[in-house]
Amino acid sequence: MRRLFLVAVLTALVGVISLALTVGVIGKSVHPYWSQVEEGVKAAGKALGINVRFFVPSKEDVNAQLQMLEAFIAQKFNGIAIAPSDPSAVIPVIEKALKLGIPVITLDTDSPGSGRYVYIGTNNYNAGYVAGTMMKELLGGKGKVMIGTGSLTAMNSLERIQGFKDAIADTDIKIIDILNDEEDGARAVALAEAALNAHPDLSAFFGVYAYNGPSQALVVANAGKKDKVKIVCFDTTPDILSYVKDGVIQATIGQRPYMMGYLSVTVLFLMNKIGVQNTLALLPKVTVDGKTDYMIDTGVDVVTPANLSEYLKEMETLGIPIRF
Repeated sequence: MRRLFLVAVLTALVGVISLALTVGVIGKSVHPYWSQVEEGVKAAGKALGINVRFFVPSKEDVNAQLQMLEAFIAQKFNGIAIAPSDPSAVIPVIEKALKLGIPVITLDTDSPGSGRYVYIGTNNYNAGYVAGTMMKELLGGKGKVMIGTGSLTAMNSLERIQGFKDAIADTDIKIIDILNDEEDGARAVALAEAALNAHPDLSAFFGVYAYNGPSQALVVANAGKKDKVKIVCFDTTPDILSYVKDGVIQATIGQRPYMMGYLSVTVLFLMNKIGVQNTLALLPKVTVDGKTDYMIDTGVDVVTPANLSEYLKEMETLGIPIRF
């Protein structure tokens, strides 16, 4: 209810006023997940009557993100949202933008040390903890798990993994290794296949990024181990939900990428319309290390074979149909 109230308040405030603004959003890689973010970005731009630019590298690429961020600054964009693949590398460029009066926020993954004004997206530690809890239930508290991720630097990856680890800390579940595919789908498949071959007694895979779950599911299905190797992963792209429907993936943590994109544009619009501080006053506050910070937690949905139909109906109702 709090999130819906926030959306209603922001929508009421922006009204029908149109400004000659340009807002840029930088994602992490070409993937259906980021296509949903882009849909939200474009929908907000249309509703607010402003220009929006959306960019993602072909795969995880810190330098490509930094170059586009520099380009948006040089073009004097009125606001920028970025999902930093490396939270440290992006700091000097974000600081540069802020000094020039360009509001910068983060979405999907954070860089809290950069001075960005607000983070919009999943509480990744909590989401990882939910994933770990699901894994604990599926394995009955014991077994061997292999983790696959697309980054060993991005905060969303690190926080999800830590949350997962903490959730299974009181069990006999052992993490064998953490495999980094660098958001390369083919590499994700190859790593999952090698892991399954090297560990025939593997109990489960945990997929941190949207590439991981489908790659792991493909390998498990091809090996005929659908009922032996469990999979808990992230995101609700069509390929993932297809494997959920078939029972190859037992649970996936669905984020809300459309809302991340929509709210990012809306918040940047407000920062230009009523000012940064007035906008922050409307947003949820959190306390981190004794300091006030701002975060819009877009929430998660746990999708399983048992509730898949209900989830799809809910997305349809929200105007975000998922076809597969």
